[in-house]
Amino acid sequence: MAVPVLQLNLAPRPSLWRQRHQALGWIALGTGLLVLVGASAFTWRAYYRASRAGHDAVSLTEETKRAARQEQQLQASLQEMDATREQSRWKLAERILQERSLPWSRLTAELEQCMVPDMRMKGIQRARSNAQQVVMKLKGEARTRLAEAAFVEALRATPVFAQVVLERESERTGGGWDFEISLPTAAVPPPFKVKAIKQAPASTPVRPTVTPARIPAPAAAPPAAAVPSPPVVRPPASTPPVNEETGPRVRRRTPRVRPGGTREPE
Repeated sequence: MAVPVLQLNLAPRPSLWRQRHQALGWIALGTGLLVLVGASAFTWRAYYRASRAGHDAVSLTEETKRAARQEQQLQASLQEMDATREQSRWKLAERILQERSLPWSRLTAELEQCMVPDMRMKGIQRARSNAQQVVMKLKGEARTRLAEAAFVEALRATPVFAQVVLERESERTGGGWDFEISLPTAAVPPPFKVKAIKQAPASTPVRPTVTPARIPAPAAAPPAAAVPSPPVVRPPASTPPVNEETGPRVRRRTPRVRPGGTREPE
């Protein structure tokens, strides 16, 4: 009896790693390198942020310490300051600031736009109230009561004046009205707007009415048959004086005879 032949293959079966082990190795190596680079980038970014935050914290700490030192110095200077002596300087500074916000040129321009005919100003004074508010005090005179009322209404329509207070009003013996007005100004004056200034209408001269003189009609002449017409006498160049009683004298000229026997023309 023959011995059977056994076919045995002891080599391991081919796998993907065995078949593509070189390519798979390079892929794994590249992937590892990419992960390493990404982790390094994130680590550096976090380190940069932490370093920046640390610098900011140090600077804030220094600023806080500096502010604390300045606060201590201010407190020490305030404790040494005499309020009664510095109060005049504070009031002067506040006055300068308010006058810059509402200068004389602005106030005079507003008053000029409020002027009406038949009135004038005699005095302008700038004062301050107890609340440190700028108050304008005016003294003026008006020819009529209507002119005074028109001026007050114009002041009330001006936004730079918060209030119009008529303090005194009196009638003069010779005619007209004297008045005094207080004008507290606004805390925040609005922008300036140009308005038309009211002017008195120009008085037109009155022309005298000339009545034409009536010329009497000439009397009717008598008919020519009743009154004979006088002869027309032409006087020479040198007319003698006329006598109103006797009438004009007529001078007759004698014709001259030339040697040839001809007569000269008259």
